[in-house]
Amino acid sequence: MSVEKKLKLDRSSRRVLLATLGVIAAFGLYRWILWPYSNQLFATQRCEAALDENIRKTDSLGMTLKEKKADAEKMSKEAEQLRSGLFTLGEAREFFASLATIGGQSGCVIQSMSLPPGQKNTAEQAENKSGIVCRKAIITILGGYNNIVGFLDRIMSWQHKVWIESVSIDIDGNSGKLKCQALLTLYCTERMESSQND
Repeated sequence: MSVEKKLKLDRSSRRVLLATLGVIAAFGLYRWILWPYSNQLFATQRCEAALDENIRKTDSLGMTLKEKKADAEKMSKEAEQLRSGLFTLGEAREFFASLATIGGQSGCVIQSMSLPPGQKNTAEQAENKSGIVCRKAIITILGGYNNIVGFLDRIMSWQHKVWIESVSIDIDGNSGKLKCQALLTLYCTERMESSQND
């Protein structure tokens, strides 16, 4: 009986030993054959997650870029509209030269036109490097009330923006008509003049 027990033990030991060797061999084969691919699969999954995140960021940046382009186009159009309200230096000279004609058409007489005290000359104003120069003039007009209002309306509806900063009206003692003194302001740009000449 003891021999049979030994054989049984040897057989069960053999089975355990074979099962252990089978597990070790399977684990070794898994490590040798499948483990490198599982690392590759894990790396691919991480790469895919990073790629998805980059695609989301790219889409977000694309939308932001579209919004910024739309804003830039809108601001460009607004700047063009504002620029169209500016005189060139030549147009400002033409405007001031035409005031006597406008006054005559409105039934007024331009008595005088002068620079306000403290007016900087064009060279000093151009030093601000914005390219925009402020031109001011004080004009004195003689005429009836409706004529003066018509004259001011005509210069306010000029193709470029004309600001009337102050107006004072008195009775002229010599002629008995109204005497209006107005401070006109124009903004001129030198850049537009040079770009139009090109």
